[in-house]
Amino acid sequence: MAGLPTRVKRELPEKPDVSKNPFSQLFEQKTTAPSHHKEAHWQALLKLGFPHAKHEDWRYTSLNRLLDHTFTLEKKSTVTPEKCGDLALFMVGQSHKLVFIDGHFIASLSEIDEIPYELLKRKQAVPAPVKPEFFLHLTESLSVENLVIRLAAGQKSKKPLYLLHISSGQETSPLKMAHYRHHLLLEPGSEAEVVEHFVSLNTQRHFTGARLTASIGEEARLHHYKLAFENNQSDHFAHNDFVLASRASVHSAHFLLGAALTRHHTSVQLNGEGASASINSLLLPKEMELFDSRTHVEHNQIGCQSRQLHKTMVSKQGTAVFNGMIKVAPKAIQTDAHMINNNLLLNASAQVNTKPQLEIDADDVKCSHGATVGCIDNQQMFYLQSRGITHSQARKMILFAFASELTEGIKLDLVRESVLSRFSERLSEELS
Repeated sequence: MAGLPTRVKRELPEKPDVSKNPFSQLFEQKTTAPSHHKEAHWQALLKLGFPHAKHEDWRYTSLNRLLDHTFTLEKKSTVTPEKCGDLALFMVGQSHKLVFIDGHFIASLSEIDEIPYELLKRKQAVPAPVKPEFFLHLTESLSVENLVIRLAAGQKSKKPLYLLHISSGQETSPLKMAHYRHHLLLEPGSEAEVVEHFVSLNTQRHFTGARLTASIGEEARLHHYKLAFENNQSDHFAHNDFVLASRASVHSAHFLLGAALTRHHTSVQLNGEGASASINSLLLPKEMELFDSRTHVEHNQIGCQSRQLHKTMVSKQGTAVFNGMIKVAPKAIQTDAHMINNNLLLNASAQVNTKPQLEIDADDVKCSHGATVGCIDNQQMFYLQSRGITHSQARKMILFAFASELTEGIKLDLVRESVLSRFSERLSEELS
């Protein structure tokens, strides 16, 4: 009869198709005995199944290139001190350097004398993920070492903590895979500068999984920079989680300027009153590369502040994806949160997909979000050329000016110079 509800047959969820998961056999390859923590993450990974385009979070990020190969967890490559010095950003004595090769901590190449941090290798569980997903579980379950880096209450490190990650690849299948897992523990009143640097040992393809979490105590401060400068054959999947106590602050800037396929998550929980976070990023995909950047910021207490600025330049059939979420809990009144995503398309074949979002469950808040997508302004080009500046010089000025709001905010000179050099290198053909 018309008007009566029809009876819908409920279908049981499909079991994950392990055959379509290129990582399905890796857990059994591990040489160390799996802990309960890693076993739980592996089971969660199997339950989720390998991501595909039907999932909303993967709608614009194709993983087909991962399905074309199998992967292996091989032992670390040998890197000489001279080669490590060539790949490093800081010279000897300029930082507290921790070197990791293919997922393993290498004490002999590190600078740990008189380091103010306590380094703890722990197998027990570290803080729960803010926003878990497939590749987060992959890194948690397959990482060789979980390194806890602790800075005692009231301590302020005079040198930056430099985390150098060197991954090697190979031409033939199975391809090499390395996972890095670190946890920063900043106790109340401490202050630290941390630089994550990811480089490739050679030009061959490899897979890098990385996860950095940080517990930031009351009135502690963290300045964090991530430089993803791997070769243009590699795959890079990373997650950064920051959990803040009262009046704590974090400034985190990500410069994703390498790899064929990059997906980077930044999640923040403002769990203490008056906590603040600044999350910035600069992406430059080109030549069929795909860079996917995602942020998830939770305001869970009164009077917290967050600022986000994400900029992307896309050229030569490159693709960029941005997905940002700001969530305001019911009790998080007097929240002040803003997020902007600016995108610049350098030619007709470049593509951007952007989705900034707000979920607000509280009154008395100031929240805003927005996104822009455009090309180089012809009027700007005409203005500069009319003053005697050549076309290539004018184009270079506009591109560097677009990125300057982020690069000028880098306090460490060597980091800023490295970012600008890498930025110029990747734009060399656009600027010629």
